[in-house]
Amino acid sequence: MAIHEDGHYGKYSGNARCCTKVTAHNYDAAERDDAAHIEYLKEDVNYDAHHGHSDVNMTADEKHISKLAGDMKYNKQHHAPAKALDAPGKRYCVK
Repeated sequence: MAIHEDGHYGKYSGNARCCTKVTAHNYDAAERDDAAHIEYLKEDVNYDAHHGHSDVNMTADEKHISKLAGDMKYNKQHHAPAKALDAPGKRYCVK
């Protein structure tokens, strides 16, 4: 049995243990969390660059940043709340 712990949404703390599926309802929180995670990784890369740390770790962090940026782009295209309203060819009845 796995125990799932929640992270602090909107602020990267590194303690989120499992992946949460992004929906239109949690899109904003996921976007903030990914942006904070990217910022944390950028700071880590800069720290490593200034303190002579491993290039392997810096490359891993840069790849992780790219993956998160790709995830953010995908989420924006597929889960952003405004996407449903902007879809071409769909008409909505307002009652």
